Amino acid sequence: MPYPGNLNRLEVATGLLLRSLNVNNYYLFVEECNINQTQEIDISHQYIQSGPGSAIANIGAKKFEGNITCPIRVDRNNALEPAIIELLRHAEKPTTALRIDTNHIISHYTTTGEDGGSNNNELLSLDSCVIKSLSITGSSDNTDIKLNISFVGMIDVRSALNYIAPASNTLLGRALSWVDTDANRYQSEMRTLNSFELTIENEIDTPTFLMPITTTVATRNDQIGLIGVKSVKWGGNIQEIMRVGMEQHAHIHGGWIVNENMIFNIGPLAVKFNTPLFNISEVPLSAKTLMRKTKWTAMTTPWAPLVQGSLFTI
Repeated sequence: MPYPGNLNRLEVATGLLLRSLNVNNYYLFVEECNINQTQEIDISHQYIQSGPGSAIANIGAKKFEGNITCPIRVDRNNALEPAIIELLRHAEKPTTALRIDTNHIISHYTTTGEDGGSNNNELLSLDSCVIKSLSITGSSDNTDIKLNISFVGMIDVRSALNYIAPASNTLLGRALSWVDTDANRYQSEMRTLNSFELTIENEIDTPTFLMPITTTVATRNDQIGLIGVKSVKWGGNIQEIMRVGMEQHAHIHGGWIVNENMIFNIGPLAVKFNTPLFNISEVPLSAKTLMRKTKWTAMTTPWAPLVQGSLFTI
């Protein structure tokens, strides 16, 4: 006789079963996706009228925060995944539109204080997202070139989830590896490069606005009002293997170099830093193989701070 209850019929939910992550309506194959709604909820004890117990609740604004880790993949024609292109273009110019759909996003849209508990949750689309940070990492010890992003999202027009099942040929492709990469700069061919990390940091501001109490309950919400981009910063760091007697003239002593043109080729993707602002290279001394570490920040022209194509070329 089977065990009573639903334990013998249990189908555990996994990411492979949900498999529903779309970026601007393009399916994205990921290793890890963590998207959660955040809201600052706390209790105040500063009111003497309430006595020693907790009687006043402070409920802040709702917003979504998440991070995605995935390999950079190409199809059989050596073309990047469309979803990867959308993420790269948006990170380069965060004022463009970015929408993320997934069955993982469950939200209670109206004000939490007016309808608490676990009622009236919906599967909604994050129709307004901004990438806070993006990094492309590669190493001779790791076989895949990884893309890591973290983002802030919000529900703007309360649109229902738009889940698009992957097409029959979506999963056909391969991840780019270390052998698909190449790096060089004006003063060095960077043949001893051991690892690299290319980064974009976008400083985000998420202001909130007080809703008038005269507004009906159906239209009141405690979502953030908008997502603002305060600054954009491009940069990266590299690690190189030292060779005896060969590194004196290739040691970076810091400062900016005009037309240095540090270029990274990652399959069909080219990342070009026209004017990098270098930190002084570091060479820790140890009994192991010496590794030289160099970090830089990209400088852009003042009249074109957010122009797509200035960093990524596909």
